[in-house]
Amino acid sequence: MSRQRVWSRLINVVIGLLIGLVVFVIIWFDVTSAIWQEVVILSGLAAGFVTFLLTVLVLDKVLARSTARRWAPVNRLAFTEFLHALADDRHSELSRGLIVPRTLRLPEFDDDHDAYVAGLEDLRQVLLAERSRLADLLGRWSGFLVSSGANETVLLHIADIALSLDVIRDASLEAEAAHTLDSHRDLQRVVDEANLRLTVLATEIQTRLAEPEYAVELERLPASSTARA
Repeated sequence: MSRQRVWSRLINVVIGLLIGLVVFVIIWFDVTSAIWQEVVILSGLAAGFVTFLLTVLVLDKVLARSTARRWAPVNRLAFTEFLHALADDRHSELSRGLIVPRTLRLPEFDDDHDAYVAGLEDLRQVLLAERSRLADLLGRWSGFLVSSGANETVLLHIADIALSLDVIRDASLEAEAAHTLDSHRDLQRVVDEANLRLTVLATEIQTRLAEPEYAVELERLPASSTARA
């Protein structure tokens, strides 16, 4: 379990305890005193506050989990498509859970300006293809994923990666114009950052696919459907 999820669960527990404490204090005042009968406005505000807390922090989360379980097979399909888009086909075996993300590679810095420019142009073609692939998947799945579970983090990470490809493109143009070792190192830095983000995203999606609700939903599918998948 990731550290982020541990913290998220810890925060949920703390929030639940705080809600219970607030409800207990309100009930205790009601039992031991007549404050709520004497101050009608405060009693109405207290009731509204408790209702708000229960709705936002409890009921909404329960409904979100129920929605995520209901749409788990489709969520799994969407995440699997993202993995296909990220995976290096030559080194990955998705059926066995082996995912090796594609990495962006820079041409070697060369004193031959024309050769270096040609290598950077090839890099920009790769960037264009990668960005188009990610943008197409976001356009296809973002609306569904936002409404079918807590998938915002994954979507934001994908969008960040797509935008980082634009940063690499701009850096490659600067490196092409300057044609210095320092500009090449700056370009290498942003490429390394993008490659790291791709690896982290692939790991995050695999972690989501390993969650119990996806396995449970797959077990409920008819045998024939599972075989066809």
